[in-house]
Parts: sequence; structure tokens; C-alpha cells
Amino acid sequence: MKTPPGETSIRDFLAAVASAEEAHGAVSAAAVAGGIGASLLAMVAALPKTRSDSAVDRMELMKAATALSDVPEQLIETIETETAVKIFAARNLPQASEAQGTDRQAAIQLALRSAADVPLEVMRLCARGLKLGHTVAVHSTRAAAADVQLAVALLHAAFSGVRTNLEGKLSSLTDRAYVTSVVDEIARLSEEATDAIRAAESILQLPSA
Repeated sequence: MKTPPGETSIRDFLAAVASAEEAHGAVSAAAVAGGIGASLLAMVAALPKTRSDSAVDRMELMKAATALSDVPEQLIETIETETAVKIFAARNLPQASEAQGTDRQAAIQLALRSAADVPLEVMRLCARGLKLGHTVAVHSTRAAAADVQLAVALLHAAFSGVRTNLEGKLSSLTDRAYVTSVVDEIARLSEEATDAIRAAESILQLPSA
């Protein structure tokens, strides 16, 4: 019996990602990277020292920490969605008759849509983390700037990776209304993420080594 992804050690997870026999790929790796980024932001938000040691700084960081608290767990939960298994099962349904063929295609499309929903959810969570990253960058102590910069970079990489993965999945879907809604959401989330990244980077601007 396999250990649930949420209970797997980092060492075991890395080995699973590297294995051709495991289902973990870009989306799972992105979810973990985003989860680490969000956790780093939560750590910085909880530090006793803030940007100016003001009540406003502390209040904004407390709100950010609360908003970030469930992001890592939700990202890890996306790894546990067995969409690959569902697609494989759907493709192996009988298709001897026209009715069976129709049912098989419907099952495949449902499984493919579930598979597309996973990277879309990772994008939503990473975009949320990036927007909160800007808040943390503005109000956190300058001594933690490198931590915030790494967190933003991890969330950005995760967001970009799953966006590419999701865009590749859309060509296999036949529900045009669903595809259009996803394309529109990708555009909206990408704009939000880009704005948040630029805003955070303008605050961080670490000195050259």
C-alpha cells in the first residue's frame, strides 16, 4: 500500500518525481514548490520584527499569515487527486457498440476535465500566495527580504509550470464552453500573478552581492 502523498517525506517525494513508474509530474512538483513558497511567506509574516515595527505592519502581517495558513495544505491535497488513474480507466472502457463508444468518450472527457481542474486549482492557490507575497514584502522586516524573494520565485515557478501544463490539456477537451471559461480564467490569473510579482519585486530589490 502506497503512502499518501501528504504523508510522504521530501526525500521519498523527490524519488517518486524522478521515477518513470510514478504518476507525480509537473503539477505535483509545482504544488510542492508553491507550498514551500507559501510556507516561507507565512514564516516571515509571523516574525516578531516588522518593516517599521508599527501596529499597521503587525496587523497586515497577521492578516496575511491567516490567509496563507491553509494554502500549503490545499496545494498538497491537489497531489492526492488521482486523475491519471481515472483517465486510464476511462480509456479502457468497452467500445464494441456505438452506445459503449459514446459512454467511453463521455467518461474520457469527464476524466480529462478533472485532470484540467487540478492545475487550474494550483494556479488559483499560487496566484493567491503571490498577492499575499506583496503584502508580506511591504510590511515585513528587511532582514527577511531574501526569504520573501525566494518564496515569490517558488510561487512564480509553480504558477508558470502548471499554466503550461493546463494549456497543453485544453486541446484534448471537446466542451468548448468549459475551455473558453478556463482560457479566460488563465488570462485573469496570469495578469493578477504578474502584477503581484512586479509589485513584490519593486519592494524587495535586494542589493547586489
